[in-house]
Amino acid sequence: MNICVTGASSGIGRELVKQLIKDGHIVWGIARRENLLEELKKELGSDSQFFYSVCDVSVQDDVLSVVHIMEQDGFILDAVIMGAGVFLNDISSGFDYKLFKKVIDTNLYGSLNFVDVFLPKFLKQGYGQFIAISSITALKPSLRGVGYPASKSALGIAFRCLDLAYRKKNVIFSTIYLGPVATDMWNAKKSFAVADKKQIASTVKHVLKTKKSVYYVPFWSTLISRISFLPDRWYITLTELFR
Repeated sequence: MNICVTGASSGIGRELVKQLIKDGHIVWGIARRENLLEELKKELGSDSQFFYSVCDVSVQDDVLSVVHIMEQDGFILDAVIMGAGVFLNDISSGFDYKLFKKVIDTNLYGSLNFVDVFLPKFLKQGYGQFIAISSITALKPSLRGVGYPASKSALGIAFRCLDLAYRKKNVIFSTIYLGPVATDMWNAKKSFAVADKKQIASTVKHVLKTKKSVYYVPFWSTLISRISFLPDRWYITLTELFR
């Protein structure tokens, strides 16, 4: 498959690229930091089927430039995986609207910018899949920021609506809700309730294959978030135990 991965330079996105290349897919990575993309290219080998573009996903002109390069190279996508995301504490010393907007622009509009340009192409070719990496913070509030849970909630609902609208046309929108992950963003250690990057990358590949609409991982920690009657403060106390 020809797959585009945003947020490819670090974290889950980087691990996913490595696994997809190992499995024989052709991957086009997207990220802002060119030095990290170049390091990944060297790690994978100069003969690997990994290509990349430097792009700020929140800037629509950047995304259009990437599309133009892909078209010039004759690169026809089968799937787009939205791994780019930022977590900024916009309430640590009062509500910081600029930080809030930056998170929304990257996490929500950064994904929808790709939907905007590739959905018509997928409809024309008769197939395609978008996979959004959301979070259980979309389901419950957080004391660590406003923008992140708001952006992930909006992204998840948007993708579920789009899946209802376009699945019958063979364009799939999948949403993966992540619980705590042992990454720098979450600052947690691997355990039965905390996944690692390799587990998440494997989950994304599973969703890529099965075309599931909604997927939760890890099971136990995401189950806590899905218990709707759990009071918010109880939920926050429980989730702090995973850090």
